[in-house]
Amino acid sequence: MTPTERITRDSLLRRLPLAHAVAVRLREAGADDELIATALDIEPEGVEPLLAIAAAKLRRLGGD
Repeated sequence: MTPTERITRDSLLRRLPLAHAVAVRLREAGADDELIATALDIEPEGVEPLLAIAAAKLRRLGGD
């Protein structure tokens, strides 16, 4: 990812609800479901649906 793409991605992530942005950033950093769930105080089973919603929101905002 180029620096310009990173800036654009960061600006899109800032437009997401905090939990969605945190989940995406943690996943991109290599965190597993357990760590993401702990960080967000949710059940591990809720991580994948949360990431799916975040991805849909990013697509709608113009990200990939």
